[in-house]
Amino acid sequence: MTVKHAPNQPYLDTKHRFEWEQEETLVDRRRKLPYRIRRFIRSTWLWLFIGGALVAALFDAGVMTFLITVMGFVVQLLAIILIFLSQFVLMFWFLGRSRMYTIMPGAEGVSFADYRGQPEILEQARQIVMLLRGVRAYEGAGGEPLNGLLLEGPPGTGKTWLGQAISTEAGVPFFYVDTSSLQAMFMGMGAFKVMRMYGRARKAAKEYGAAVVFLDEIDAIGSRSGVSNVNSGGWGGANGGFFGGGDMGLLSTMLIEMSGFSLEHGWRARLRAWWYKTILRRKPPKPERRVLTMGATNRIGALDPALLRPGRFDKKIRVDVPDMEGRRDIIAYYLSKMAHDDSMDPSILASETPGYTPADLKYLLNESLRYALFSGRRYITYADFQRAQPEHEMGLRAPIKHMSEEGRRRLAYREAAKATAVRLFLPEHRIARMTIIRQGSKFAHITYYPAREAYQGLITRDELLQRLKVAVAPKAAEIEFFGGNKQTLGFERGDDFNRVRQLLRLMASAGMLGTLGAAMSYSISLWGISTETTPEMKEAMEETYQRTLQQTREALRQNAHIVEALANLLMEKEELMATEIRAFFDQYGLYTPDPTMVRDGEEISILPPSPYDRLPAKAAD
Repeated sequence: MTVKHAPNQPYLDTKHRFEWEQEETLVDRRRKLPYRIRRFIRSTWLWLFIGGALVAALFDAGVMTFLITVMGFVVQLLAIILIFLSQFVLMFWFLGRSRMYTIMPGAEGVSFADYRGQPEILEQARQIVMLLRGVRAYEGAGGEPLNGLLLEGPPGTGKTWLGQAISTEAGVPFFYVDTSSLQAMFMGMGAFKVMRMYGRARKAAKEYGAAVVFLDEIDAIGSRSGVSNVNSGGWGGANGGFFGGGDMGLLSTMLIEMSGFSLEHGWRARLRAWWYKTILRRKPPKPERRVLTMGATNRIGALDPALLRPGRFDKKIRVDVPDMEGRRDIIAYYLSKMAHDDSMDPSILASETPGYTPADLKYLLNESLRYALFSGRRYITYADFQRAQPEHEMGLRAPIKHMSEEGRRRLAYREAAKATAVRLFLPEHRIARMTIIRQGSKFAHITYYPAREAYQGLITRDELLQRLKVAVAPKAAEIEFFGGNKQTLGFERGDDFNRVRQLLRLMASAGMLGTLGAAMSYSISLWGISTETTPEMKEAMEETYQRTLQQTREALRQNAHIVEALANLLMEKEELMATEIRAFFDQYGLYTPDPTMVRDGEEISILPPSPYDRLPAKAAD
């Protein structure tokens, strides 16, 4: 083999050893006897001095008296130092306590029988319980136990409830931690709280086989800004707190504790390894990772990527709002614990609460019971539910006592026009309530829901245009029945105008108003990143709005007798419920569909047979 050398490079003999390979290394030099003698003297001179002093004191009374005097002074000095240190130790021990609530096995807690509405998530939870119970068998098969479980979803969907149920079913201690309590004023205290928290959890895991640490609202400490910044410092640094920032290193310590690095490389790990290798003469076993860290957040995008990787939060479960079948199951569960009459049909209540979380449903039923008690009853009726729902969604019911007749008439025509538009353009929706009595900040409102569960991402362009017609119906009614010069700001101040803008912007950005969706640009300001529509998109949005307004005006003009009759009825009663509204529109052939759900690919009714089953096939389409 020929070796080619670079230009201007001296010739190197590649067949012999390098010159430095024959030189004496520092390790070889320190193995020689003179270096070993000097190293022994440096490591033992203090003990030799103390031993010599003790021997001299035994043979000389003067030396003994001097040593006793010096030792007395040293003891006094150590006592003073100990008093000062103990004060700081007690202070930091108190500051190092986090708000941790412990539920031990055997205590009364939440079980899987109490978790309703999410059967798929419940099946995943049962698998996790099996892993917690059979962790030894899982490790024996060569696997590593689950290290972290992240529950992500909107507030009120039952993430904490699910974590407690997993712990109860597994029969292991449950440590609930408020993550905001892990933050501290002094630098290093946050990391100390995390280490102490995991120390308690590991101690309980040794006794019960495993333990669960539940970190509620983990984004309080696990956000991207929670990592220590090398430029932080001064009064508060980058993360707040005095003396350089109390949260510096908090997330780093959390990552180390979750990965179990401290179990393998801390001083306890070294002591344990020395015991096994020196005393027991065998290889130390792997440390047991029996602490399952569960986190809950509704802002998973704000978490640091280091938390989300496998080995930290291995598994992630999305806990979303339940669908209609899930809401029906949750309502039936809570109604089983409350007195109610036959009008409280869980299927009807589920169809009228789209988007509700389990927490919302529980609160709504509690409010319904409150209305029943103040009405002199100890059981809930559907009327109580109808009174409690708008208060939960919009605020306190506060009628305007001195509104003019013209104002009441205008409100009645606006709501009547919107209800008529729902029956004309959204025939698959059910109207549950309409009123001209002020509720919260709304002078009047109408509540309507799809008869079958609808999903935002699956709504077509035609359906969006129909919803746009319903949203502009109040403005169209003012123009048609009161004149264009007598319009009010009620349309702009209410939800309808915001709804119109939102729908138009979504349709434009999706390219539904033309091939303009990709032409959107972004602007960066002090308030964040915002999208900007192009002039062509704005022109298309305005054209769509004007065309939709004109079509809605024509539809209301053709059905003016229906709008006028409904407005007069609403002015008379001020509030109409689902049964009255349905009976009114039945007179004009605008039938209301029954609530349905899709099960095994087939659409089925969730109501028992009723007189309203005469709905013609053409109207149902």
